[in-house]
Amino acid sequence: MNKVRKLSTLILAGVASLPTQAMAATDYGWVYIGLGIVSGLLLLAAAALHIYRVNRKLHNMVRLMRSVDVQQRNHNLVLAQIAADDPLNEIMTSLIQGIEHINTELRCSILLIDHEHQCFHLAAAPSLPGFYCDAIDGLVFDGTLAAFGEAAVTGQRAITTDIQTHPNWSGFRELAAQANLASCWAEPITNYNNQVLGVFVIYKNRIGAPDADEIKLIDESAYLAEIAIERKLSLEALRKSEELHRIMAQHDSLTGLPNRALFDDRLQQALNYCKRHQRVLAVMLLDLDKFKPVNDRHGHAFGDELLKQVAVRLLSCVRSSDTVARIGGDEFVILLHQIDDTAHASIVSDKIQQALGSLFFVGDQRIQIGCSIGTAFYPQDGSDAHELTQVADQRMYQQKHQSPISLFVRG
Repeated sequence: MNKVRKLSTLILAGVASLPTQAMAATDYGWVYIGLGIVSGLLLLAAAALHIYRVNRKLHNMVRLMRSVDVQQRNHNLVLAQIAADDPLNEIMTSLIQGIEHINTELRCSILLIDHEHQCFHLAAAPSLPGFYCDAIDGLVFDGTLAAFGEAAVTGQRAITTDIQTHPNWSGFRELAAQANLASCWAEPITNYNNQVLGVFVIYKNRIGAPDADEIKLIDESAYLAEIAIERKLSLEALRKSEELHRIMAQHDSLTGLPNRALFDDRLQQALNYCKRHQRVLAVMLLDLDKFKPVNDRHGHAFGDELLKQVAVRLLSCVRSSDTVARIGGDEFVILLHQIDDTAHASIVSDKIQQALGSLFFVGDQRIQIGCSIGTAFYPQDGSDAHELTQVADQRMYQQKHQSPISLFVRG
């Protein structure tokens, strides 16, 4: 605007400096009119250009604000899914869909890293064709495997401006061309220890490198992906820890068999079922004969190994629906659930006597032991766990005192 005003002033000054005689002789009124029109047009053009530039800035600002608003809403959605403990693949899909909505030129995928097997697991790739996803999922990687392999190994951003000419894509050029993928860059997803948890992989259908806005968008999204993955890993570790503690609390640490607490719980459930359906169950109490001399002669490590072998043989004598538990040093208890009659328990008892009467091999030692078994039946011998256990215990000690089995050890 200032330049136009200066130009108009100069033109008018030049006209005014003409010789007064010539001005007087000729009517220059039309010149002034023309100059006024030109000046007005110049002023209008300058004003229009200024308005255009302002409108363009406003348009860009509105577009940017809308983009930021969309991105923020997408981030809020992903954070809500993380807080709700949604499946990880659903969270990753929402994250990618938000990015692809903001920038329709991008086609994204998220690969999780299995460090144990050094391979990728596809978490999400909503816009990539199925054949391409199948080729990537489960792929063993190294630092020369496309952009995503390089990012996974180095922990640094890897950019491929032209897939068809880059040497690291030799095994995927045909697949990439079939999927209409021309360029790619991979952003590592790392935790606070800089361990690579996964890779954010971004494709375009034209050759070129990502611009600053695209890198910023993916960098922020990779941070969200890291939060989601870390939370899932932490929750999974917590679940495994709780499960391990639960197992340890309910199982014998030496043999892995249920302990007394778990056996009592299963016995009570079995009793409730048998009472409702008029079924029979058996409780078998078992005590190894002459086990104490084994520990005294060979040590506890030897005795522990023998107990492990005893547990394995006991399990081989019963059904998968039955329960074998260790309730003391050399004491075991067996629950035979839903048996047809008492003869079934007799068959199992004979199988156990035969199994435990065979030679055991512990280290370079051969040892033969036996056992005493007492069996009680519901409902004949009792209506609750305490009564059944007492009857089985009495019968076990009666058998032990009537026909003791001697210990045999041979080196």
